[in-house]
Amino acid sequence: MPRRILFTQCLQNDFVAPVPSGASVPNQLHIGREESRRLVGEDPKTGPLGRFLQAFYAAATPDHAVVHVRDWHDAADPAQAHHLAHFGPHCLRGTKGAEFVEPLEGLKGAGVRTVTVNSTVLNDFEGTDLRERVRELLDGEEAGEATAGIIGVWTDVKVQYLAYDLLTRVGIRNIVLCSALAASRSRVRHFQALDLLAQNLGVRVVDGIPGFLGALGIGAEPAFAPAAGYGVKLAGAAVEGEDADLVRHLFRNCREVELSSLSGGFSGARVFRTKSVDQEGRREVPFVVKTDALEKIARERAAVERVENVLGTSAPAMADFADLRTRGAIKYFYASMHHSPVATLQARVRKAASPAEVDGLFGQLWEDILVRLSQSPMRDRLQLFAHYGFKPEYAEHTLRRAADLGAASLRLPDMRPFYDRVPRYLARDPMDASVSWVHGDLNLANVLVDDAGNSWLIDYFHTGLAHSLKDCAKLENDLKFILLPVPDEAALARARRYEEFLLEQPTLLDPPGPLPADLSADAPLAKIHAGVARVRAWARELCAGLPSMAPWRIALLRYSAHTMAFDECDLLQKRHALIATALTAENLARSL
Repeated sequence: MPRRILFTQCLQNDFVAPVPSGASVPNQLHIGREESRRLVGEDPKTGPLGRFLQAFYAAATPDHAVVHVRDWHDAADPAQAHHLAHFGPHCLRGTKGAEFVEPLEGLKGAGVRTVTVNSTVLNDFEGTDLRERVRELLDGEEAGEATAGIIGVWTDVKVQYLAYDLLTRVGIRNIVLCSALAASRSRVRHFQALDLLAQNLGVRVVDGIPGFLGALGIGAEPAFAPAAGYGVKLAGAAVEGEDADLVRHLFRNCREVELSSLSGGFSGARVFRTKSVDQEGRREVPFVVKTDALEKIARERAAVERVENVLGTSAPAMADFADLRTRGAIKYFYASMHHSPVATLQARVRKAASPAEVDGLFGQLWEDILVRLSQSPMRDRLQLFAHYGFKPEYAEHTLRRAADLGAASLRLPDMRPFYDRVPRYLARDPMDASVSWVHGDLNLANVLVDDAGNSWLIDYFHTGLAHSLKDCAKLENDLKFILLPVPDEAALARARRYEEFLLEQPTLLDPPGPLPADLSADAPLAKIHAGVARVRAWARELCAGLPSMAPWRIALLRYSAHTMAFDECDLLQKRHALIATALTAENLARSL
């Protein structure tokens, strides 16, 4: 009998129906045009909710059941007068607004055991037989063995209350929500509610529709089949298989799409800038398309939704997204990207003619994006070694890699005392640290810049609340070990002196001093130092009045040790990273 129950919460026209451009929302409880578009889509049959419902109903088995919870009000009922006075008239029985949104209205009884519960107050278990109906669906099975999946609105009220009551009143412990299939009037409160449900109730929150279907025991392909796009001609960068199908689907209203690769997608990801021509021969504005594994695309989509309102035009707006069997894709629109050629910050720094030009590029990045993304850093308690992924089992790998790179011949400090103490460092209480929103993987290839003075970020998979200095440390790391050429042993000796010079900085409040004459005479190093100095100035702004160098060096050490294995670096660049790792580890071992 049913052990996997899908609960839909208030998926009714008065809450979620698409709102035409320029039209007003039907009542004060409607989630708004943008959230409706995110949940239902412009076309309800092919939007996220429609794709999910069609996949669910197509593959549901006798092991599945559906419970539709709907607001169902009677304006003449005195018992409902206070509720309707507070929230305004909505979902009045017999009206169009009370009907389920399409395509749910047409699918709601399609071959799956279904229960509809009419709710008149915020708590769906009060004044209803919801608990009894759920127990009937379980048909004697233990509630603890069942899975409840919840979709609908509002995440921070009705959805949250329903999850709490299913856990506490019915005893269903395995509750799953999908961030793409839930919404509220406030995007911020939507995600806050998801975080609280995960932290306080143990609710599993998944970001992708395929993952949510899998949690409900459905293996159907969730994407709207991109057959309508098979006539789209693809040109430029080579793309094939599922990625080609996804691109054609995302540009299904076009006759031709030219793709140019943008570096910055790693671990199976591909990132393209597009030039597309619609069916009437009109050239569209450029988009950026990213393809990657399903789970990664889903997580990135959710991360972008969290920061859109903070970054404004510097953030990507999601024009569309789709999933296939193993791959997913997001189609991004970046405001003003059509004004001039676009390149990665990595490419721009390589071509920069002077330290002043590099300083300008990094100043642009800070002012356009990072100062808004990481604004208002706050103090919190973090176990920074755990936060940065230090683990005892990694120590031998790091030490072996150091030996292979010739640590002995470089006469570096022994790193073993530090790495032997990692278990003790991990056992320490959390320390005061600065926390804010960060990109999370701010390598120089994930920043796009153009000639008109615009900057954008791509690849938001790791975006979220974290140590405020994380992005700064990553940028410094890539400047020093990827972009600084080390052509010979003499250059490597200068790189070592540079690391020793940086280690002399006493606190984050005191900027590094002027470069010594022999280092400033090295033109490539002077150019890279302009970027490093600018990044350390950001670290000073983000440290939240905690100027100790220890948190900064823990972050730097995490990245430099990892860089010793980077494919992007040549042998001497890896040895530079080794030098920085050994010197930083010795410094931390002393200071900690």
